[in-house]
Amino acid sequence: MKRLEIMAYTKTIQIDKSKLVIHLTDNARSKWGLEACEKMMQDSLKVLSNFLFSKNTCLDKKIHQEIEVDLHFCGDKRMRQINSEHRNKDKTTDVLSFPMYESLRPDSTDFVLPGPVMLGDIIISRNVARKQAREFNLSLEQEVIHLFCHGLLHLLGYDHEISEKEEEIMESLEKEILLKIKKARK
Repeated sequence: MKRLEIMAYTKTIQIDKSKLVIHLTDNARSKWGLEACEKMMQDSLKVLSNFLFSKNTCLDKKIHQEIEVDLHFCGDKRMRQINSEHRNKDKTTDVLSFPMYESLRPDSTDFVLPGPVMLGDIIISRNVARKQAREFNLSLEQEVIHLFCHGLLHLLGYDHEISEKEEEIMESLEKEILLKIKKARK
C-alpha cells in the first residue's frame, strides 16, 4: 500500500518517558484546532502507551523502544476520496485506519522486529468529528480522542466489522481506554 500524501501542518507529540510518538498532520488551510488536538493527545499519551504494552497486544516494552502512529486530520472531500479509493465506499466517514501489521493482538503471529514500531496511519475527518461531538453531546476533544482510540484498536488488529463477538471486544476495550483517559485528564 502506498503511503498517504496528506501534509500541511505537522507536529510530533511525545511527553515524558511515554514510548508512544504521534506524528500529527492536518491539511487544513488554517491551524484547525491543531494545538488543541496536540494538547488532548498529550493528556492521553500515558494511558495509550500503557495500553499498547498491556495484555491486549503482543508488543513488549523491553524490546520495542518506541511506538509510532501517524495521525492525519482532513476534510470531508479528502476523506470521501480516501474512503472511495481504499474501501470502495463513496462517502465520507469519521475515521479510517491503515495498519502496518495484520494483527498485533496477543495471539498474533506477525513478527515485530526489536526497536521502534510504526503501527500505521489514522485519518480523522474534522467535519465528521465536529458533527459527532455535537450529536453525542461531547467536546470536540473527547470525540477526537474517541476516534483516535477506535483507529488505534484497528491498527492493532481489532475489527468490529468481523462479527458481533469482535464488536463487543473492541467496544469493551474502547470504553476501558476512554475511562482511563477521562480519569487521567481530571
